[in-house]
Amino acid sequence: MDWWRGNGAGSAPRRVFPCRGHLLGHVLGGVGLFALGACVVSHPARAYAECGAGDARIDLSVRQVSFMVGYVWGRGVLHDGVHDYPFTVRGGGMLSLGGAGLSGQGCVHNLARVSDFNGTYWTIGGTATIGHGPVGIVMENARGVDIRFSGRSHGAQLSGQVSRLHFHMQADRVQP
Repeated sequence: MDWWRGNGAGSAPRRVFPCRGHLLGHVLGGVGLFALGACVVSHPARAYAECGAGDARIDLSVRQVSFMVGYVWGRGVLHDGVHDYPFTVRGGGMLSLGGAGLSGQGCVHNLARVSDFNGTYWTIGGTATIGHGPVGIVMENARGVDIRFSGRSHGAQLSGQVSRLHFHMQADRVQP
């Protein structure tokens, strides 16, 4: 494609930039992701501070790698005050770039039965990490169980993503 085109008989040629709209979209998208990540990093959730007397707690450590689509894996322990239940987490999200590890604690709200903890949790959020930084995540599953997680991240990652994470406790450790 040539860069100069005329727009009619006898008129002066005008310059056309065929990729201008795409480039502008990428720049604005990157600025938006950075702003979302900066907002989340500057205001992390305070998970344990929000725990009530009847709420369970979790300790969680996960890793994430991504290039637009990301994959998350890790392990944790659910504490209900009397018992400890180990679990695994697997899942992924979209609109993320880089790799990071997250570790911290969380508060589990609306957990009527320990078996309600298993399932798929959805979260929307963002992070901007270079080196170390705070992170806060709020998740919810189909049974109404909410997790408010706060911790530290380490690595290099920029994300503004929707994530789907599957939490699974060991079958022999779950009470009805």
